[in-house]
Amino acid sequence: MTRILVKKLDGRLGRRGRSSVVSKSVHKPNGERVRILSIDANSPTFGNDLSTVFERNVAKARRANKKKFGSPDRVAHKA
Repeated sequence: MTRILVKKLDGRLGRRGRSSVVSKSVHKPNGERVRILSIDANSPTFGNDLSTVFERNVAKARRANKKKFGSPDRVAHKA
């Protein structure tokens, strides 16, 4: 016979824990607006936060390379 298990699902499945990563929008001296990510050095989740910020920065750089050079990993041509 098949057993049926009824359980209330929590809406937080698949989410990461609380993070101290903060996104800020600042202006460069030339007036251009840029988004920066900052983290709290005294956060209990500092390691995970640092990894998250690093992953986002790498993804942004790869997108920029793909747009500029047609490849996310730009390889310099040897002369």
